[in-house]
Amino acid sequence: MLAKLVAFIIAPQNFEDAWLKELSSCFGEIDYKGSFFPFCKTDYYKAEMGENLQRCVISFKDLIAPERIPAYKSKAINIENKLKNAQGGRILNIDVGYMDTDKVVLPSVKRGPFKLYAGDGFWLDMVLTYAKGDFKPTAWAFADFKENPYKRDLVLIRERYKGSPHISPYRLC
Repeated sequence: MLAKLVAFIIAPQNFEDAWLKELSSCFGEIDYKGSFFPFCKTDYYKAEMGENLQRCVISFKDLIAPERIPAYKSKAINIENKLKNAQGGRILNIDVGYMDTDKVVLPSVKRGPFKLYAGDGFWLDMVLTYAKGDFKPTAWAFADFKENPYKRDLVLIRERYKGSPHISPYRLC
């Protein structure tokens, strides 16, 4: 079964054009971009990325093989490193993952009690599940997933996914 490639982005205001171009050149055509909203649940990124950070979710047209998600996470890390600021800090955080009809899964380089090892130094974290027309956060999800401002966007992305034709799962720049 193929899955929908999604990315949850944290970025400063007014930085959209550069990273959208970079993501689409690597992962393929972006078929959905959600609205930005303030990312203010934690100061974790403040020292590195500054203040007034924004968060959104995007999805890509091409479907992927879920077992290849660690390779996509590696590429997302490379993009973050490529787009660093003059002081060497990230200006973008890319949480790439996949969606299928039942869930949203994000790979991580950090282990945790509810994450499953996927090999090559990556763990998988199921952050949202889908039931009865809605995405619901898992008990261990980060605060922004618990609040889940992505609900509407994710339902729309899921509908696109359900209507997608079979596309080669091996696209990766």
